[in-house]
Amino acid sequence: MVDRSEAQSAAVNSWVELQGVELIPDADKQSDSKDLFFVFFGSQMCFAIIILGSLPIVFGLGFWDAVGAITTGLLIGSLFFALLAPFGMRTGTSASLATASHFGLRGKAIGTLIATFTALGCYALTVWTGGEAVAAGVARLFGWQMSQHLLALGAVAICVMTILAAIFGHAIIVATERMVSYGAAIVLVIVALALLPDFDPGYAGGEYLLGSYWPTWFLAMTICAAIPVSYATWLNDYTRYLRPGTSPSKAMWAAGGGMFIGCWLSLNFAAAVMTMLHSPDTPFVTGLIGLVAWWAALLLALVGVIGSQPQGSLLLYGAGLGVQSLFPSLTRISATIMLSILGLALVFGGIYIVDMLGMVAAFLVVDQCVIAPWLAIHLVGYCFVMKGRYKPQDLFIPVSQGGGSYWYHRGWNVNALVAWLMGVGAGLMFVNTEYFQGPLSTLVGGISLDWIVAGAAGGLIYYVLERLSRRTAPTAFSAAG
Repeated sequence: MVDRSEAQSAAVNSWVELQGVELIPDADKQSDSKDLFFVFFGSQMCFAIIILGSLPIVFGLGFWDAVGAITTGLLIGSLFFALLAPFGMRTGTSASLATASHFGLRGKAIGTLIATFTALGCYALTVWTGGEAVAAGVARLFGWQMSQHLLALGAVAICVMTILAAIFGHAIIVATERMVSYGAAIVLVIVALALLPDFDPGYAGGEYLLGSYWPTWFLAMTICAAIPVSYATWLNDYTRYLRPGTSPSKAMWAAGGGMFIGCWLSLNFAAAVMTMLHSPDTPFVTGLIGLVAWWAALLLALVGVIGSQPQGSLLLYGAGLGVQSLFPSLTRISATIMLSILGLALVFGGIYIVDMLGMVAAFLVVDQCVIAPWLAIHLVGYCFVMKGRYKPQDLFIPVSQGGGSYWYHRGWNVNALVAWLMGVGAGLMFVNTEYFQGPLSTLVGGISLDWIVAGAAGGLIYYVLERLSRRTAPTAFSAAG
C-alpha cells in the first residue's frame, strides 16, 4: 500500500515544476503554439501594461494619432520579439543559460543580470499598479479614503498570488494566462461598452510634449515598440516547452501575435479612457475607477488582482531561473521566493519613500538600452553566426571545468561583450529621463531613440566582429532536432 504522505507528495510534485534551467525532456514538452500565444496575450491584461497606453494622450496626441503610434510601435517591437522564438527551441533551455551560446559560459552572467533586474523593475510596477486598482476599487465601493496603507495592503495581496503561481511554475502560469486572457478581456470589453456613450473618438489632443507633432508621435511610438522588446529575456522560458516538431514559424506567429494583440487591446483601451478624464495629469487607474459605476469598479478591482497575477508570476519565474543559472546550488523555488521578497521591498519603498512610478519609468527607459543590444546580438547570432545550430549540452559545462563550444576566451566571447558594451553606451547617449539625460538627447529633440540606437549599434558591431573572426557554427544538432 502506498503511504498517504507519499501519495500527497506525488500529487503536489505533479503540479509543482521541479525542473530548473536544465534541458527539458521531450516527454515533458507538452505546450503547443496556442499555449505560447496565450502566455504573452494574457500577460498584457494587467494595469502595469494598460497604463502605458495612456502616455500618447498625456503627450498631447489625439485619439486616432495615439492609435497609429500604438499600432506602429507594437508591430515593430512584436516583430523583433517574435524573431527570437526559435532560439529557445534550438537551445532547449532558459534565456539566462542559452545566452552562453553567444556570450560564453562566463558571459551568460550578463544575460542573467539583465533578466533579473528587468524582472524586478517590471514586477514592482505590476504589483504597484495591481495593488492600486484593488485599493482604489475598495475605496470606491466602501467610501474609504485612499491611503498609503490601503495601497500597501493591495500590493501584498497581489504579491502573494504571484509568488504562489511562480512557485508552482510553468504549467500553472500557462493555465492562468489562458484563464486571464478570457476573463480580463471580457471585463475590459464590458467596461469599454459602459463608457462608450461618453467616448469621443474625435478627441484632438492637447499641447504636444515635444513642441510639435512628429517628434511627439515618434516618442509615443518608440515607447510602445519597447514593450515587446522588454519581454525578450523571458521568451525562452516558454518556447523550450514546445512539443518536438513544432515549426519555428508557428512559434514566431504565436509569440509575436499574442504579444501584439494583447498589447494592442490593452493600450488602446487606456488611450480611449484617457480622452475622457478631465486632465491628462489624472492618475490613470484612479481616474478610470472614478469614471465607472460601482459594479464596474468592482470588476476593475478584480482585473487588478487576476490580471496582475500572470504578469507578475511570469516575471518572478523567469528571474528565478536566471538566478539559478548563476548559483546552481539554489533551487528554482528558493531563488523565486528570494526575488519575490526583494520585489515586495521595492514596492514598499515606492509607496512610503520615493515616487514609485517616476522611479520605475526612468529605470525601464535605461533598461531598454541594456536589453536592445542583447536582443540584437542574439538575433544576429542565431541567423548569421550559429545559423540555428547549437550544442545544448555544452551550455551546461561547469565554468570551473571550462571547454566546449562556448568557452571562447576563458569563458567570454569578447566579440559579443564589446558589441554589447558599445551598444549600451551608444543608447545611453540618447536617454532622456528626469534622473538622467544623455549628452546627445537634445540633438533629436528628446525623441526616444535610445534603445533603437543601442540595438542597431550592438547588432552591427557584433556581426562585423564575428565575420572578422570567421567564427563557425557547431556541427551538432540542436535541442529541437
